[in-house]
Amino acid sequence: MVSMYSLMYAIGYTPWEGEADYGPLSDVLDARSPGRALDCGCGTGRHSVKMAERGWEVVGVDYVGKALARARTRAAHAGVADRVRFLSADVAHLEAALDEGQFDVVTDMGCLHGLPDASRRAYTEWVTGHTAPGAGMVVAAAQPRHGPGPKGISAHGLSALLGPGWETVSVAPAPAGTGKGPLRDAEFWWYRMRRTE
Repeated sequence: MVSMYSLMYAIGYTPWEGEADYGPLSDVLDARSPGRALDCGCGTGRHSVKMAERGWEVVGVDYVGKALARARTRAAHAGVADRVRFLSADVAHLEAALDEGQFDVVTDMGCLHGLPDASRRAYTEWVTGHTAPGAGMVVAAAQPRHGPGPKGISAHGLSALLGPGWETVSVAPAPAGTGKGPLRDAEFWWYRMRRTE
């Protein structure tokens, strides 16, 4: 699959790599015992490794081979390669790469907001079918926007997409300047969701 992200990794232009904000992820992890986590659009594995370092069994999914290679190296250097597995897959077709197991936490740091509508629906339906009540989801996304790159998603749009089986726990703006590269002028927000049924 060739995309903006494939091209950006290919030329070495990945301005988001320096971002240090984890939003509500630490709060989500603090609220539960380590379990099984899914990191969608994991890139070079920053969030996957953070969760693995805290004892979680993590599956990171991305389709950019260069990013996944860096993610595996990051996990090895952190000493958590035995707790995190990185897979090349399309989040709109997770059934092709993952088993029928369930996840306790799902993270999405800038993946969902760039998908076309049909892919968003397929992805979130799969996630809902592979999480149990009480599961958490952390999403970082640009607000709806025009221009190149991801089109963004609002709190209302995310809630409607996930459906009545999820509730919004918190919505908060990310620090100013979170957007980088083509998204440097975008307004980013953090969403913390919880599976209710």
